[in-house]
Amino acid sequence: MKNNLKKLTKLRSILGVTCGVSVLTITLSSLGSFQSLELSTLDRWFRLRPPESKERRIVVVTIDESDINQLEQWPISDETLSQLITKISRQEPRAIGLDLYRDIPVKPGTEKLAAVLRSTPNLVGIEKAIDDKVKPSPILEEQGQIALADLVIDPDQVVRRGLLSIQLENNKVQLGLAARLALMYLAAEGVELEAVENKASRALGKSVFVPFESNDGGYVRADAGGFQILLNFRGTENSFQQVSIFDVLTGNIPQDLMSDRLVIIGSTAQSLNDFFAIPYSSNRGGKPQYLPGVLIHANLASQIISAALDGRQLIKVVNEPVEWLWIVTWTGLGSAIGFILSNNNSFDNENLSLLKFMTIGLVFPGIIVLGSSYLLFLAGWWLPAIAPCGALFLAILAASSYQQQKEKKLAFIDGLTQIPNRRFFDQFLSEHWSKSQKKQQTLCVILCDVDFFKKYNDTYGHQAGDVCLQKVAKVISKAIRSNDLAARYGGEEFVVVLPNATPEIAIMIAKRICDRLRKLQIPHASSRASKFVSISCGIATTHDHMVSSSDYLVAHADRALYLAKEQGRDRYILVD
Repeated sequence: MKNNLKKLTKLRSILGVTCGVSVLTITLSSLGSFQSLELSTLDRWFRLRPPESKERRIVVVTIDESDINQLEQWPISDETLSQLITKISRQEPRAIGLDLYRDIPVKPGTEKLAAVLRSTPNLVGIEKAIDDKVKPSPILEEQGQIALADLVIDPDQVVRRGLLSIQLENNKVQLGLAARLALMYLAAEGVELEAVENKASRALGKSVFVPFESNDGGYVRADAGGFQILLNFRGTENSFQQVSIFDVLTGNIPQDLMSDRLVIIGSTAQSLNDFFAIPYSSNRGGKPQYLPGVLIHANLASQIISAALDGRQLIKVVNEPVEWLWIVTWTGLGSAIGFILSNNNSFDNENLSLLKFMTIGLVFPGIIVLGSSYLLFLAGWWLPAIAPCGALFLAILAASSYQQQKEKKLAFIDGLTQIPNRRFFDQFLSEHWSKSQKKQQTLCVILCDVDFFKKYNDTYGHQAGDVCLQKVAKVISKAIRSNDLAARYGGEEFVVVLPNATPEIAIMIAKRICDRLRKLQIPHASSRASKFVSISCGIATTHDHMVSSSDYLVAHADRALYLAKEQGRDRYILVD
């Protein structure tokens, strides 16, 4: 019955910690506290993911700095552009995307370009319809061959979402460039958009495209305007077939390179500043690797086509209640781990060291959370990683702290010196006396007394005396080992308990206490031992196994302290 009650109490404690930490974490997550870290973690998953095969359905015609230098003109003339489109069209691609603004004629060759535009039904031009708007080519607009060039950029200036379409002011739905080209490519395969039960979603071949919502994944109140999806990048420059505009114009390409493929024409020249940050990082300092807009459109088009034809995974998310359950689950696990690790019997009846606690209590569970998130990402799911990881850590720490405080409720702290008091010392000494007797380990005690402290108070006042005691307590606390105890014994007396310590270790610590206090050089004009505050130490040990009880051990330390005072103070003595 008693054990059942104990288990029930522990279960209630676990549930209490879980509820408290879960509410705190979910609240912080809802406020966007983890958004930046969640997005950075998503970027990391992209970089860790094994590379995918090169996209063979898309050819990107690039215009880089060397091309501009050879053409000796920017923007390229209507004459050059008409030649380019004509040569591409001869290879009979399924669709051609012109990721170049062409709202203003660039002579010469304007009439020739107009004729080419009117005679190329599978050519799609661009306009910018959001923020700083740019008008499309009048001819392509008249023929309905226009798409959006706009990209969705997150607050940290990284592109992680793709814009498939928006509704214009005239209620007309305008497709993004990648979506328009992908649908044209898929139409030749007999694949078209279909409505599904969720009116907002659209089925396309082997996949269903669900529009992005403002709180999906790690986002909080993000702009979800239009039909957006999370970009499942295929990769960077090396993931796509690229040829330069100069090679196309000079015929220095295979005759069937673009046949039955999707072709996108765009700039990759650094001077044109059409570059955007993406989740991938370069090898230099982890800085974002910037990708030209044309390759971002290529990534999105590749995502749509491969999802529809090959069933390539889209990045899926869960709704908020499931995200909350995900966080609560890890919080509950953290609470259980915290209570288990804080149990004094967990490691052969010894308290956990900081290293063990950090390794077993924090590192391993953290790896499990992040590893689970990464494996889910590989399976096509994006669930928050930082919020549950933070909840897990906080729950472990909260549960461990709660349990330790409960188990050590008699461990009071001295109000002045902020170190354990006499009551805690008595309990600590009793426990370690029993342990030393059971395991045949040595136990040492050092009694310390501030020399001529009454005279110090008389000379400098009691407030100065209190400050002096605080400094002495700090010196003693820092001079001992991590598993030792320093406590205030009473008045100006302090006591140190050294479990499993040899006499040599006890002498070393006593010497350290005396030396470090001297180095503080706290003035003490009334002292007969030194012009600075000093301390006398008496050391007793069970090393010779002649001490019969903990009381006798303290008594022997007190005798040694008396001898130290008799011999002039400001010293330490080990009792024989």
